[in-house]
Amino acid sequence: MKKSQSKTHNILSIRAIIDDAKCFQTVRELRWPDGVCCPHCDSRSVVKYGRDETQPERQRYHSRSCDRYLDDLTERFSKGIISH
Repeated sequence: MKKSQSKTHNILSIRAIIDDAKCFQTVRELRWPDGVCCPHCDSRSVVKYGRDETQPERQRYHSRSCDRYLDDLTERFSKGIISH
C-alpha cells in the first residue's frame, strides 16, 4: 500500500511570527508590501509616530494628507482579507 504524499502550502512559517516583534513585522510586510498607506485617504504621505503603550512592537503612524493617526492593525486588511 502506497502512502500518498500531501503537499501543504504554508503562507507563514510559525517561527517567523513566534514573538510580538516578528509578528508585527510580518503584518506590516503583508499589509503594506509597497510601503505604508493610510487606510482612510489612501495616501502614502505617512510618517512613523511612536509606538503603542501596551504593545511596544505595534508601530503608530500619522497621515500627513488627512491628518489621521493609524497603527499596524487600524482597519486591518480592509480591502479584503480580514475586517473588524
